[in-house]
Order: sequence, then structure tokens, then C-alpha cells
Amino acid sequence: MLGIRRRLITLVALLGACAGAVAADDAAANAAKTARQDQTVVLLHGMGRGRASLWVLETRLKTAGFRTVSFPYVTHARSLDQLSDDLIKFIKENVKTPSYCIIGHSLGNIIVRNSFHKEMPPGLKRIVMLAPPNRPADLARVFKDNPVYRWFTGESGQQLASDEFYKNLPVPAVEFGVIAGDRGQSVTFKEPNDGVITVESTKLDGMKAWVLVHQAHTFIMNSRQVAQLSVRFLEHGDFDVEPDRKATETGGTLYYDIEDGPDSEKREEGQTEPPPPAASP
Repeated sequence: MLGIRRRLITLVALLGACAGAVAADDAAANAAKTARQDQTVVLLHGMGRGRASLWVLETRLKTAGFRTVSFPYVTHARSLDQLSDDLIKFIKENVKTPSYCIIGHSLGNIIVRNSFHKEMPPGLKRIVMLAPPNRPADLARVFKDNPVYRWFTGESGQQLASDEFYKNLPVPAVEFGVIAGDRGQSVTFKEPNDGVITVESTKLDGMKAWVLVHQAHTFIMNSRQVAQLSVRFLEHGDFDVEPDRKATETGGTLYYDIEDGPDSEKREEGQTEPPPPAASP
């Protein structure tokens, strides 16, 4: 009888400890969600895309508790300086929280960097760069004299191929992390790439963290793990999310997430993708 009572007491104690742990976890989760409501995530799409291209990522951020706004722009109608001015004005008019962060895809990151020529609105905390062409883009060099490319991309398309432009492009004055992809093609590239830019060209001196995912340039923002990595960096300034395995050829940490995004067909190891349209950066 005494043994049964002891076992019951132990069981009650264990249940109480579990309930306490669950309550603590719930309290921490609620605190994190409240903190997320106090900042806004500003989203910038890539060249030749629209705000709808970031809908999956934006939905995941909202589900996680963040406020979001998406900056609209058209590359062929405005110069990069004009787009940067538009971005600064957009943030001033649409960010209503004490702080904000930025997530840019491809060319969106160049607009953000160019904005640091001027004064960014106060409250900027961190930046996540998705597949950023942080060095002159090889495909932009190839197509820069093509009249269709010139019409479609405007002045910004020419600047993506300019060494001089990149020499004068500011490095963000806040913490920023880079998420690169290596699900590329071998038609126009001889080194690891995401189909549009090389893995190496995403790197930028001063970055707080860099991570590699097994995604293609055009749909990298649709990856579930990219969303998880982005949230992690926005809150902690690192990409310390458990990886599936380590990369070997390209370095960094390689994440497999082949079930996400329109380009989610399963491929054999080493299989490449066809080159995307020239206006994808």
C-alpha cells in the first residue's frame, strides 16, 4: 500500500513538472509573439517580379506573428537612386512600429544597400538578404547589351553588370545575414550557383552570418526553411537552425527543403536546372 502511494506521489509530481514546463513554453512563445508584433518586416521582391512573389514568405511571417509590408517597384521605370528614395519614403509612411527589419530578394537587396547612401528611417534592426547579387552579376554582363533586357530592366539592369557601381555601393550599417542557394545550372556557370548568380557572389564583407540552402534563385523565398532561417536571424542575428547535413563542395551549411516551392520536383544528386529568364536577378 505504501509503495502504491509513493508511486502516485511521484506520478503527480511528474505531471506537475510537465504541466509547469508546458506553461513555461507557452509563456515564452506568447512573449516572443508579442515582441514580433512590435516590429515590422519590410519585404522587397526581385527584378521582374511583383509583391505576389513573396506571398508565401509573407504568409509564414504573419503566421509567426510579425507585421509585414511589401514594397512595390518596377525596375524599367525608375533608376536605383529613385527606387531607393521610394523605399525610404515607403518605410516612413508604412512602418508604424518602434522597430523594423528588412528581407530582400535578389535585386531588392541592391535597392536596400543603395538606400544607405542616404539616411534610412530610424528603427532599422536587421536585414536578411535572399540570393543577393552582392557582386556584378554574370548574367547581367552577358545580357546587358541585349535590347530586350535593356528595356525590361532599365538602368538598374546595367548597374548590376558594373564594377564601378559595386565599388561605391554601401554595406548596410546594421546587422545583416545572407541566405544563398546552390540549386543551379551548368549551361552558363562553371561554379556552384543558384541558376542566376554564383554562390560566391552572394557574400559581402561585414555580413553577420551566411548560410547555404539547396534552392534555386527564382523560388528561394518559397522555402519553408528559408522562412525559418529568416525568422531566426531577425530575432537572434544568426542562422543557428538544425541543418539536415553539411555542404561539401560549396561550404557553409546545406539545407534540403525540396518539398517547398514551384520548383520542388525531386532530382537526382548533381542534376541541374535549365537557365531561368535573363531578367530574374
